[in-house]
Amino acid sequence: MDVITVIIILLSVFNIAVFVFELLTIKKLETIVRPKTDRRVGIEAKLKLSDEEIRALLNCVGKASGLYAFFTNLTAVFPLLGILGTVISLMSISGTADLSDNFSFALRTTFAGLIAAITFKIMDSFITARLDSALDESDYLIHEHDKEKREQK
Repeated sequence: MDVITVIIILLSVFNIAVFVFELLTIKKLETIVRPKTDRRVGIEAKLKLSDEEIRALLNCVGKASGLYAFFTNLTAVFPLLGILGTVISLMSISGTADLSDNFSFALRTTFAGLIAAITFKIMDSFITARLDSALDESDYLIHEHDKEKREQK
């Protein structure tokens, strides 16, 4: 197995771990946000968030956003690794004897990079809507908390 394919496999395992941590963070964010307000039904709860709850919410929002950005940026690297493997293999062709092996290597790395990218893009579609919704609700709660604090002064 060539080096580029091994790198793609290792980064895939790492990206799966990031995805799982992102799912857990989104779930935690949803548990903080959902009981406090339900704007979807048109009911706005009287928000009585403590400063500690807001700090936890801000921490969770930062973590979820950071993990998601890392996951999507790492996903974007896979096609580039596939292309890198292709370029490396085609650059090392010195004669017709190497042509078959190097062309096979080029196709394998391109294939591995594309399969990983497609897989992670599909996985991304499962968390994007949940994350966007949770972040919108978080922004709403934080804004309302700030408004309450300003009104108390």
